Amino acid sequence: MAQITNEPSSAHATTGDKSFPLSATDWVIVFRACLSKAPQKHTRSSADETAFAQGRADTRKAWDDIISRLLGVGLRFQIQQWKNGKAGKPERLAIFVHCPDEILAREIYRSRVLDWLNESGSSALEPPKLPASTKSGGIELPRMSGAERLRLVYDLLTTPTYEGGAGLTMDESNVGKTGAVGGKYVEALFAPHDREIANKWVKTWAKKWFLTEHDLDTIRDYAGEKVAYYFAFLRFYLAWLVPLSIIGICTYMWGNEFSPIYSIATVIWSIVVTALWTQAAAYYSLRWGTRNYSKIEKVRSEFRPSKILVDPVTDERAPFYPEWKRWLFQGLVTLPITIAMIVVLGGIFSVIVSTEVFFKEYYDGPWKQYLGFVPTMIYGACIPMFHSYYTSLAHRLTNMENPVTDSQFASYFTKKLFFFNALAAFFALFAESFLIIPVSDALGTLFHSRGYISSLSFSIGPEALRHRLVYFITTGQVVNAISELAVPMGTTKATSVMHGISKSKKARVQETPDEKYVRHVREEFERPDYDVEMDYSELAIQFGYVVLFSVAWPLAPLACLLNNFLELRADAFKICRATRRPVPQRADNIGPWFNIMKVMSWLSSVIASSLVSLYYKWDTTVPASQQCVGRFPKLVVTVIIAEHLYFLGRYLISEASKKLLGDKAEERRHRLSYDLKRRYLGMVGIDVGAGSMGGRVRWARDDNEEEVILYGLALKGINEVLKEE
Repeated sequence: MAQITNEPSSAHATTGDKSFPLSATDWVIVFRACLSKAPQKHTRSSADETAFAQGRADTRKAWDDIISRLLGVGLRFQIQQWKNGKAGKPERLAIFVHCPDEILAREIYRSRVLDWLNESGSSALEPPKLPASTKSGGIELPRMSGAERLRLVYDLLTTPTYEGGAGLTMDESNVGKTGAVGGKYVEALFAPHDREIANKWVKTWAKKWFLTEHDLDTIRDYAGEKVAYYFAFLRFYLAWLVPLSIIGICTYMWGNEFSPIYSIATVIWSIVVTALWTQAAAYYSLRWGTRNYSKIEKVRSEFRPSKILVDPVTDERAPFYPEWKRWLFQGLVTLPITIAMIVVLGGIFSVIVSTEVFFKEYYDGPWKQYLGFVPTMIYGACIPMFHSYYTSLAHRLTNMENPVTDSQFASYFTKKLFFFNALAAFFALFAESFLIIPVSDALGTLFHSRGYISSLSFSIGPEALRHRLVYFITTGQVVNAISELAVPMGTTKATSVMHGISKSKKARVQETPDEKYVRHVREEFERPDYDVEMDYSELAIQFGYVVLFSVAWPLAPLACLLNNFLELRADAFKICRATRRPVPQRADNIGPWFNIMKVMSWLSSVIASSLVSLYYKWDTTVPASQQCVGRFPKLVVTVIIAEHLYFLGRYLISEASKKLLGDKAEERRHRLSYDLKRRYLGMVGIDVGAGSMGGRVRWARDDNEEEVILYGLALKGINEVLKEE
């Protein structure tokens, strides 16, 4: 067993199993070897010495636990010391993990048997076969993608020991519970990028106008179904933005502001998009073999069962956690904290937005052109800070709710995350639409009476809402590009230089293949993890801009269309060059984000109709408050009618899509099932296809060509006659 050593070694010296090349590494575990710092000689005390010795002992135990678990599940590995800087002391140990073919074959067979038993995708049509042996005595692995291999090895690494895995975790609170090991000592667990595939991916997409099904399959094979679903939905959403963009351009050029026709078109468009995506998601779940996968999703490594139940019939062990405990925690802890955070953040955003409106619209003193941007700058600076804190809090609360699977964790976490993102994205627009503009003249009178402003000319009209929407959509895309691409690549480059990873061109030429591979792995270690939920969040917010507020600026769909055309390529570039390789995860849809978009589709019937009722044919000569008060009764009636029509339209469109398009995925599955049954019956001598030839059935494997005639048609005729009598 490998032991921790303080003796320096060469830059790329490795120990461990040399039976596989480093380039065959599946996963890399980065172990923190120097969490305990040695006390200074002139200030150290006996307590410091004791704490340091205990820290070293804990480090050795954590290391031994991880190594023992890897060996216990049959994985092979090589170990390398990573220094902090060229002349620094080794502070990390990198474990390059490789899964032998015999172990991988076992995991593939288990996975596909579970798929078959639970009717997941096309794998449900035919039972999987045992891995075959080669002539040399090895194992012949079945065909599989790189993502499937990485997912199976990752499951083997992180699945709890009572489920047959190594129980590796990065959550310190779980160490010692359910046999989990690692915790704070595991700094990273990631799969190295396949440079050849990643480079080909980026170059190919840069030359394409549209993505094909083959392109989506390539993503699925490289990054897993969850990431592939994101790109599939982005492509689908991008295509459906085209007709709405055309309608928006026509409305902008020849229609009126806050056009009722455009509002109706937007609501219908949102219903059509959500209805058709349901069928598209079902098609991909069958195409990628993830149908019903939630039935067989494995327990997450951070799950803490209250007890282990044993099935009295099968003797299977199953982790159990009472649902009432989760509900109790959500009701007594999560909900109050979430509400309190929303109230606090809402109050802060209210102050910032109100201050911005005051300086831009009412204030007539010195520095007016500059003071109006101060609240906006404060707002822009506060959002990342609040987002970081709230995301950390939401992650902690979700983990304490103890979800069983990764999908359940993502669902709980996504809902909390979207509350903040929606508040940050939509609060100012809602405040401008339904509070600031309707009472703008009353606020101006109040400010003037108290001496805050000297001018009596103050009027805020619907154009203020349009300007804010334009600002949010355009600047938001720039900010996202900087935060998702420029910042990660810049920080990765800086840390690589600081840690002595980067090399000159001359030095790179002299590298051995292993040295080059390790340098690439170390560079990827400095990158952040890829989080597909953040990309989904951006799409959901953009969808909200389009369906809720684009009636104020009909060119919003066009702006989103152009952005998403570039976003497809930017996200591919981000995955390959700016983040670590995604952890492959299975999925049968886009998760909770689909329900969030359906809710926003429903809200569009309320918000869009309200904006049309308030601001259609706005009269700039009449005070805003007077106009809004006069239009309020019409607003109430319009909202009630629009909401009822929305549910009627949603039902009709959903049914029409099923009737006209049908369930293509289920039809394809039925056809494959029929072909399988026909093939199996043919193996035992029955040709079921002959039944379509006038009611005859023949034995397929009959050398004498004897036929068995069934008088099906005659029997049908006599039965019909007897029935009539």
